[in-house]
Amino acid sequence: MREGTRPEILPSTPVSKARLLTVFGLMASGMFYVMVGLGVRQLVQSGELKVQSDSQSRRVVLIPPARGVIHDRGGHVLVENRVRWSVRADLPELQQQVRAAYLRSLRLARSAKTPVDADALLEQARVQVLQEWLDKVWTVIDTPERKPGSPTARRKEVPLAKHKERKVNVEELRKHLRERRALPFTLIADLAFPDPTGKEGAPTPEEGNRSVARFIEQFPSDGPIRLESDIVRSYPNGPMAAHVLGYVKDTDVLPEPAEIDQEVLALQKLKHTGKTGAAGVELTFNADISGTSGWELWSKTSAGYNHELIRKVDPQRGGDIMLSLDVGIQKTAEASLAKIRAPDGTLLPGAAIMMDVRTGEILAIASQPGFDPNRLAGRVTSAYYDEIDGKGGWLNRATQGLYAPGSTFKVINAMAALRKGTVQWDDVLDCGPSFRVGNRDFPEHDPQGYGPVDLEVMLAVSCNVWNYQVGLRTGVDAIAAEARRFGLDSQLLVTADGTELPYPAGRGLVVPDAAYKARLPNGAGPWSPGDTANLSIGQGYLLTTPLHMACFAASLARGQTRTVPTIIHDPRRDGRHAGAEPIGLRPDQMAAIRAGMERCVEEGTARSLQIPGLPYAAKTGTSEYFKLGAKAHLGWFIGYAPAIEPAVAFCVLIEGEDDATWGGKTAGPVARDMLLKWAGKATQFDAPVQAPPGEAAR
Repeated sequence: MREGTRPEILPSTPVSKARLLTVFGLMASGMFYVMVGLGVRQLVQSGELKVQSDSQSRRVVLIPPARGVIHDRGGHVLVENRVRWSVRADLPELQQQVRAAYLRSLRLARSAKTPVDADALLEQARVQVLQEWLDKVWTVIDTPERKPGSPTARRKEVPLAKHKERKVNVEELRKHLRERRALPFTLIADLAFPDPTGKEGAPTPEEGNRSVARFIEQFPSDGPIRLESDIVRSYPNGPMAAHVLGYVKDTDVLPEPAEIDQEVLALQKLKHTGKTGAAGVELTFNADISGTSGWELWSKTSAGYNHELIRKVDPQRGGDIMLSLDVGIQKTAEASLAKIRAPDGTLLPGAAIMMDVRTGEILAIASQPGFDPNRLAGRVTSAYYDEIDGKGGWLNRATQGLYAPGSTFKVINAMAALRKGTVQWDDVLDCGPSFRVGNRDFPEHDPQGYGPVDLEVMLAVSCNVWNYQVGLRTGVDAIAAEARRFGLDSQLLVTADGTELPYPAGRGLVVPDAAYKARLPNGAGPWSPGDTANLSIGQGYLLTTPLHMACFAASLARGQTRTVPTIIHDPRRDGRHAGAEPIGLRPDQMAAIRAGMERCVEEGTARSLQIPGLPYAAKTGTSEYFKLGAKAHLGWFIGYAPAIEPAVAFCVLIEGEDDATWGGKTAGPVARDMLLKWAGKATQFDAPVQAPPGEAAR
């Protein structure tokens, strides 16, 4: 272009009308789409979008409730709750410290020209910061108070100097960040009771309380490391009645919260770890004592941490339970069982039961060996679990142990014969040192035999030969039918919702007959007279539990066939028992049985167990079984007291390791101790039962 000339202005390219309309149409369509979309979201999807927004900005934290208290029949506390003081770290408040530690590690890694794993460095920084704080906490706890006149306080570690909580648990930290990032992270679970194992050297409650006091003095309540409290289960009597009470375990399944809207319930939920029943009445009555969860509504940060508390509803404690146990008799039963030991000093397994004759309420039910539920209330160590398992401590021998009842069954054999008419109460049978059945001699336990024996003498001295003869005359069907009348094959402690204690024996109970033996595998063969002879003295295939034999003794004391046992105390019980009927013996027959059991204590196999001023009726029993391939004895002792107008019934079983265990000598002293304890407080219980007319002892 030459200088001074003007540029030539050319006309614009003409735009067609159709193109303009197309452009404006597309713009209008876009605007319409946007407006419609906004309208749909505002008018139609507003509720759904609000829920999504709330779920991203708010959350619900569920708070586990305290469990109900368990009492004995007198109101004594058997299971309660205690405050647990935990040292916890508020992770959001430690973020700056963690970031500083992370940046230091990052600079060191870069300066060393090593590969950088950002996630690993971040975890290392978290652990480093938490460990520094944890070391400070233990330094405070390990330093005792300064004594007057002492210029310094010398550091002295508590007995558990190598306690596992002195180091940050990295695996637990990872799990916490995955599942409960918004909640404080636990460094020390139980500051006052850092190791409730009961072992020598563990901190005393006083030392625990001092640890809490020193922490409160040294650490501010609004700092990143705080002392927080929650409620945990406590068993004041330690291992007492452990199989009845049970224990609890951790759970993430909390009871349903109260006073919570469905809209709030739909939000993201975080849960503190709660407790649920794992055994005993803690398990079977879990729904009754669990309570109602509380909850907190929080706003949250973009990093997922809690920001501001919006609303809070406190949890509600569970309901209380009153058991039928009497804590005094229970302690006596367990202390007496603990005296029964093998020659090497180890405890002999066993069970002891005492129950109210009229109501069936269980006053004491002990099983040995057991466990300490306090050591199971938190995290169960594999070592303690294996210790319990190794000694057979999980089994409740009173309700789950299956045993041949031995000579205690002779009472049922005699009643079957009397009801069938194969023998009369005053018949005298010649009883030598053995009785031949087929090609085998069945022995008497006294090698000299007993000579002339009637029903009373049989029960007093526990004559085997009398029972062989009478059992063979009576037949297996009548004997088995009589055992079933007394419920020896029926599961006990059954309720409408399940059972009062977990897994009482049911399918394993055996009242044998010819049909039972025919079902056995491996060619057991048909029922033989020898099988009947064994059954007549409570051996062979017969299997029952100590609780069944205690119920039999209570039924016999009342003159009925069934006793419905219960572990729950109810002062309104009327003494009626489902399925119970009169035994069906004449007064003279019943009197002979009662007299024989009284003579057992006065002059027979239990004569060493007499209690001055308290006549009672009993039957000893010793049955054979094999333990680790060797023959051993089971010692039994059943009965009721007083002999006239009986109020309580009892059963004791001891598992011997050899043939030195006997019903009277080994099991009997446990029953005697329980009776002495009961007699000292008998006025606290229900009135004694009146025997049916004509059935009272002489």
